[in-house]
Amino acid sequence: MKSFACIGGDYRNIFLSRMLEEKGMVLNCGLDSKNGSNLYNCLECNYIVFPIPFSKDEKNLYTPLFDGEIQIKECVKDVKNKIIFAGKIDNNTRFILEKNNNLVIDILKEKDFIINNAIPTAEGIIKCIIENTDITIDNSNILIIGFGNIGKKASELLSKLNANIYCYDINKHEVANIESRGYNVLNSLNNYIENMDVIVNTVPALVINKDLFKFINKETLIIDVASKPGGIDFVFAKENGFKVIQYLGIPGKVAPKTSAKYMMNIIEKYII
Repeated sequence: MKSFACIGGDYRNIFLSRMLEEKGMVLNCGLDSKNGSNLYNCLECNYIVFPIPFSKDEKNLYTPLFDGEIQIKECVKDVKNKIIFAGKIDNNTRFILEKNNNLVIDILKEKDFIINNAIPTAEGIIKCIIENTDITIDNSNILIIGFGNIGKKASELLSKLNANIYCYDINKHEVANIESRGYNVLNSLNNYIENMDVIVNTVPALVINKDLFKFINKETLIIDVASKPGGIDFVFAKENGFKVIQYLGIPGKVAPKTSAKYMMNIIEKYII
């Protein structure tokens, strides 16, 4: 009988655990305040699902639903010959696991997951805009920085709400994509940026620095959805009264059940 373990994670992992019950025996650990099954029993399962992200401090698993801590070293030192799933797993942990003949799948690097995960992320961006502005999305000026999967989907959904979409990307191919979809292209970020009602950054590198803040209106809502460290000088923004929200882990917050289905689609590819 196939056995699965969900160790740590957020509400996505709870829904995923229920889905996995159709495939075999499932043990949970670190998914609620009671902790669940014994960690070492979980580590004996054929398939082990760790959190997305794997960790936030590279010492303990990401366990937002569990009151205690689960140390990474306790999860990897004796694990052998397993198929392991996680998100944003660090290179050192991956090395240790692979050295012990484990197959390690970083779900966040799977192409299908990346594309699908952009949908709840984009919907979460819309939710954040509605909750943190006093204007309608309709006829508002919204700048999307970075025209990757999230930038494309966010632009698509926001344009359907009749927002005026402006996009910026340094990749010439993506600039052509922006133009072909009928959005406005900004050739530089200090061009027209003072007229934006909302700025959404998807680029995980410093883009909005203190020099660029000179051109941004303090009434503008700035949302950073890029993975840490993000693309905004948060210290400068806070010290100078700008409206900045670092909005991470959106799929797990706004659509955990759907996001769990995306995870399940990846896991099913590796079930032997």
